[in-house]
Amino acid sequence: MNNMKHKIRFLFLIFLISIQCLGQNIYSALRHDSGLDLRDEPRVIKIVQKTIFINDESTTTKKDLILVNSKHKTLTEERYNENGKLKKKLTFEFDSTGLNSLWRKVERWHQIMGYSSETAYYFYDTNGFFIRIQDKNQNGIIFRETQITNNKNGDPIELIVKEGDGVQFGKEIAEYDYPNNTVITRVIDNDGNVISESSGTKDLSIKSETNKYNQYGDLVKSSNYEYEYKYDKYSNWVKRIIYKIEGDKKNNYQIITRKIKYLKE
Repeated sequence: MNNMKHKIRFLFLIFLISIQCLGQNIYSALRHDSGLDLRDEPRVIKIVQKTIFINDESTTTKKDLILVNSKHKTLTEERYNENGKLKKKLTFEFDSTGLNSLWRKVERWHQIMGYSSETAYYFYDTNGFFIRIQDKNQNGIIFRETQITNNKNGDPIELIVKEGDGVQFGKEIAEYDYPNNTVITRVIDNDGNVISESSGTKDLSIKSETNKYNQYGDLVKSSNYEYEYKYDKYSNWVKRIIYKIEGDKKNNYQIITRKIKYLKE
């Protein structure tokens, strides 16, 4: 009995990790098929992105090389560390529309453990609603499944994560306040206890009245952050500086630069 309790606690810990770190949660389901932050014309085919993360003690830098399809969705994304070494690669496959992703492969290169990979397969119902994720390791063995229940609008209201043998970790549920464009999510254990609760924006494309935006529609000020942009001739931003507001101070938080390659160039 004690061994079973320990296993259940362990599985729920894995569920929390899945919810918080692996991107298998209500928010990721809502954003699952969203595209990159790009203008419609001309078509972008490649982005080289450099991100500098700034904190009180140090700064870290990473570089991403992103190939883009005609619908502004990522085809491949290579992630490099500060030394220019490839650490992670994501590859996506889409349906004939280029909008719905069918699977995503993640490859990692570890200094000690070496190479590893896993593939997530995505499933939709007859309405086109996103309903399931099946994760397989590099040997093709299923090690995790995520089931998603949607409301009549196609928005996820329940997400359940199970390990390969079908044992449930727990679940996450969501309630929507459509007039205010918000969603409240709750993580619940197998005994029905609410472990955590959070609220956030349902649709990021809808402009909030409490935020400020520039002439391009890009966010320039929220309650905790301010943003500065530099744009290319096609009105895509090529540099974004994020400042974190702490009291009456505005501190550097993140600097992102993008080299964008267009199909017509």
